[in-house]
Amino acid sequence: MSDTHSNQPDLHKKEAHEEVESQTAAAAATDAAASAAPGPASPLAAMDPKKLAELLKNPTASLQLQPQTDWIYGALGAAAGVVGFVLWNWLFQEAIKTKLGIFGAWGGLAIGNLFGVSVPAKFLLLGLFSIVLLAGSLTLIGNWRGARKRDWREAAAYLGGTQWLFGAAWIVSGLLAFVSLQLSMLLGLFLLLVNLVLLVGLAQDLHEVGRERKFLYITYSLAAYSLLFYLITSILA
Repeated sequence: MSDTHSNQPDLHKKEAHEEVESQTAAAAATDAAASAAPGPASPLAAMDPKKLAELLKNPTASLQLQPQTDWIYGALGAAAGVVGFVLWNWLFQEAIKTKLGIFGAWGGLAIGNLFGVSVPAKFLLLGLFSIVLLAGSLTLIGNWRGARKRDWREAAAYLGGTQWLFGAAWIVSGLLAFVSLQLSMLLGLFLLLVNLVLLVGLAQDLHEVGRERKFLYITYSLAAYSLLFYLITSILA
């Protein structure tokens, strides 16, 4: 056998080794470039307007969110719901003042003095505590009575993400008060009822609560929420 033929296996091994080293170096360079690339400055910068638009159209689109990265949509959605609820109450009171004139202004001042804080500030605190306590109660009781446990990111994304539409709808309801106080109140109460039913039903599915446990799940969750909310309102009053 000639030397040329005897050296061929070594040459093939050398070429294969060099190819592997080349691929490894390329992969390392790619990883280094990816790690060196600047990420988003904040979760807000990574928000997708399309996802936000979808949440505004359909609250249950929150189920499509990825909790580990999209929880910010839920957190801001809950905030939007609270702000919308506060604006509805404030606009409703302003509409009353407009219709009643100076007597309405005196009434608003008397209410503010009674609670010790401005009415919008009180509603802001109540709205904030309400959504946090409701989501917290549904999650804690769901982790206890349901077949599947959820962490705070999942609760924020899935439950909080439903509130974008309600926040916008409450603002519309508040503006409607300048046309008709009755229609504004009816729409506002309708939104509260639908919101409660949606959140409870959604939480049941997320925690995979069995049919035989649904009644107790709803009872325990709303009882815990009502008790905690009562304690908060007692402190703020």
